[in-house]
Amino acid sequence: MKQIILLLLLLPLSFQLFSQSWPLPELPDTTDYGRYTSRTLHLLQTSTPEKPITVKILVYGQSISVQDWWLEVKKTIETRFPSANLIMENRAIGGFASQILCKTVEMDVSTFYPDLVLLHIYGSNISYDSVLYTIRSRTAAEVAIQTDHFAGENAWSDTMSYHFLPALAEKYKCDLINIRDPWKKYLAINHLSPKDLLKDDIHLNKHGEFLMAELIKPLFQYKSKFKTDPFGLCVVYQPGKDFDLKNGKIELPFEGNKVDVILSEPNSKSTSEVLLDGKRPSTFQGTYFMTRPYSVENKSWPWTLPAMIRVGHENLWVEEEWTCRFTEAIPPFEDFSFEINGSVTGKDGSGKGSEDFVSRSKRVIIKKGDAENGGDWHLNRSYKVMKTTVKAGDEVKWKTYSISNDTLDLSRYSDLKGEKVVTLFQGVPDTNHVLSVLVVGTEKLPVTEIRVYRPFYSR
Repeated sequence: MKQIILLLLLLPLSFQLFSQSWPLPELPDTTDYGRYTSRTLHLLQTSTPEKPITVKILVYGQSISVQDWWLEVKKTIETRFPSANLIMENRAIGGFASQILCKTVEMDVSTFYPDLVLLHIYGSNISYDSVLYTIRSRTAAEVAIQTDHFAGENAWSDTMSYHFLPALAEKYKCDLINIRDPWKKYLAINHLSPKDLLKDDIHLNKHGEFLMAELIKPLFQYKSKFKTDPFGLCVVYQPGKDFDLKNGKIELPFEGNKVDVILSEPNSKSTSEVLLDGKRPSTFQGTYFMTRPYSVENKSWPWTLPAMIRVGHENLWVEEEWTCRFTEAIPPFEDFSFEINGSVTGKDGSGKGSEDFVSRSKRVIIKKGDAENGGDWHLNRSYKVMKTTVKAGDEVKWKTYSISNDTLDLSRYSDLKGEKVVTLFQGVPDTNHVLSVLVVGTEKLPVTEIRVYRPFYSR
């Protein structure tokens, strides 16, 4: 049954708006919804046609989060806040409990750097803590945690929903969306059994997706009683008030790990040099991230493209494309051989899935074993669940790249739509810094705001 459930969650989903009429749920007490997501709600609320504010929301978790309910939530946000420039993505990974998802959160969430994360995960509460730690210490994102829906009596879901998740929500100052209690009440009032809202033992059918969306929508009601940004996640600096362009130079001391500039004239041809503490931002290793693994055949990682789920490193990353070529691979892939090559680094060594791998350059470190057992590979599990095979000669690629701009060439941003936001850098140490922008030539630098982001946790 477990394998059947995982297979179902990986099937392509075609989204259709809920055309059938189902009873609306009786909502739980939502008085505190928005207490710890007030900055995101304020951005949505204060967006106007003249000044549309970019708001980034990420749906993250596993199979329940993959399902289509989130598209109905997105539609509601767009309807309630039509002037906001909403960027809402779903990077949830079916079948990845917290023990595995804690290894992908840096690659998926820290790179996107959202304003808000809608989060639901099954699995270990300890690993759940690790996921929250990464989000709240590496980004300035607010978080709304969803408790488990009710699919039948389950002691662990009760423990998570009523004990561990409330404690984690308080520790990391997250909103907690109560899904479990109103779900049970909905079943009772409408004389339904848990399976009436499910398509298997756990995943939602269309009726269940409708209910999930209805229980999450109340989060997106602006409440003026909450402080706009109680933890100082983003500080906005304005020209003439907080900084000036003197002698062709902007110099701004700040605390944080990400800086955006907002442009007023994207068609300007001016170019500026960007420095952080007197250095090029790209020299800060924290600005480097890795993409999800991919292949030239466009297979979907990690189930139809079995590969690594995390790559560590000891020595500095640079911008390059990496290739893992399997040299020996036989089902059930409890062991296999591979070689690593970097487009800049070159041939970087070979290894086996049953052994910890450290490349010659130390830019590629992969922990032995399958993800289900604490390792960094996802070959054996993909084969067990999906019967996905890998053969000698198959290749998996990924890129390491820096989210930084050493120069601000405004001609590159002429096609930006809505709010003209350019990230100068993100991922630098969350400490005191000095930003310097040196204008080349005499043309005016059309910057209307500088936004500095500072993560809430572990300051």
